[in-house]
Amino acid sequence: MSGPAWRLSSWWGEVSPWPDLPAFFTGRVDVGEIGEADTNDLIGSLVSAQRGRSFLAWRDYRVAAELHARLVGTESDPHDLLLVDGFADCAARIAISFGIGQGKAEQMVREALALRNRLPRVAERLRDGRISAERVTSIIARTDLVNGHDCAAEVDADIAARLDLHEGAWSAERLRDMVDRIVYRHDPDAVRERRQKALDARGVSTKPLPDGMAKFSATMSAEDARLSDGSVKALAACACEHDQRTTQQRRSDATFALLTGTAFECECGREDCTAQIPEPGTVPPDSKVIIHVVVDESTLNGDADNAGFIAGHGVISDEHARDLAGRPDAVIKPLVPKGTPQNPDGSFTLPAHLPSDPYRPTAALDTFVRVRDGSSVVPGSEVSAFDADLDHVEEFDHNDPSHGGQTLPDNLNAKHRFGHLLKTFGDWVDDQYRDRHGVLTTEFITPEGLVLPGDPENLEILFPGLRRIRFKIPPGDDGQPAEPGNEEAPTRAMTRVAAKHARRRQERERNRRRRERD
Repeated sequence: MSGPAWRLSSWWGEVSPWPDLPAFFTGRVDVGEIGEADTNDLIGSLVSAQRGRSFLAWRDYRVAAELHARLVGTESDPHDLLLVDGFADCAARIAISFGIGQGKAEQMVREALALRNRLPRVAERLRDGRISAERVTSIIARTDLVNGHDCAAEVDADIAARLDLHEGAWSAERLRDMVDRIVYRHDPDAVRERRQKALDARGVSTKPLPDGMAKFSATMSAEDARLSDGSVKALAACACEHDQRTTQQRRSDATFALLTGTAFECECGREDCTAQIPEPGTVPPDSKVIIHVVVDESTLNGDADNAGFIAGHGVISDEHARDLAGRPDAVIKPLVPKGTPQNPDGSFTLPAHLPSDPYRPTAALDTFVRVRDGSSVVPGSEVSAFDADLDHVEEFDHNDPSHGGQTLPDNLNAKHRFGHLLKTFGDWVDDQYRDRHGVLTTEFITPEGLVLPGDPENLEILFPGLRRIRFKIPPGDDGQPAEPGNEEAPTRAMTRVAAKHARRRQERERNRRRRERD
């Protein structure tokens, strides 16, 4: 031992400093004032505390990197083939101090070194609270491909620049797509090579769990996983409405039935059960599992090597997209129908809604919005846009379509079912507009009037060709509702629904005026 012994208990015995944290960490809401603070201040306090945790995580990473520099150094360890080398010895100090496993401590040191050596600008954004510690670990993992490559500094700078453009939180899905897109642009060969290595590592494993249970898992390609998941869902849905099992329980039983070739049974126990169970080891004959893959035409034809996208999974390589398109069961549908005339500026114009119903988007507009959004626009949602509901941001006026929100791309977005219901039946308001850079931006306004930024980007940045597609009201449309309204005079000056829509229009107008002032 190089010096006198120190005891951590001397620090643990001190009074906690957290009640006296600066306002940056608490959103100007002291502990003693939580009961008196209004709702918006409480939300702001939570956001400030999250930024404080980001700063503390950045500090922990800095300390861990310094420990590594001090105890291991920059030179290679002559004993690094041993079980207990300098790196492990360094991490052991953290593991025992925190009461965590050696593996977790070593992971913390590796992440600290990645931020210091490969992602210094991203580390600064963690320090400034622009991204959470949880999201930083995702960036570290997804940029491991470029470690040691000449493009590493450019990847770091590009990711940091994207983080700077957004004031709100990043959802896991948008961050994943953003990082993968940047990495692919700088080093597509590494992405293709890593995909092959990942395919080679596919396999099956089981893990014992308490109470006589076990976890069975399989690693496979994204498309095979989604096809497998769809088959399990289809079989699990065969049980009748009186089956008391949860959805997850039925799916577990359906998985076992498919793997073992045994019959999947409905467990309602009723003599009049209406379940139609397929033959053992099979799925319902009328079930169809669809995987949505997006790729531009030039890449599909082999003339370009741009990235593609699998709904519910994320960014994929050009090679992967072409492999999927070459499957015998693949159906290729161009977003712009063949034979559509091209405008002089290189764009294409398509009808926005059905001629018979101005509320319903055409198939082309429906697909366009789902491709553009990629996933539900509600931050934090993992639901693919192809599994979500399309919603009019500014409410469609069924009595006078020319007055309410139009069925046009900038007034439509994809929301998962709960997010859609939250707006429809609650007092939430969302707004969607093009900012001064032409970027489609979404904001959410709480019932208390707090404006929350939506996700920072959509797939327009991955598929710039989407900007060449225009939609317009079909010629000859008279703007009348598909079904005539009641001709009798209303008993109220304005229906409750109309009043709600009017209030929301006023809220959006106030929001727009606020943006103009800022």
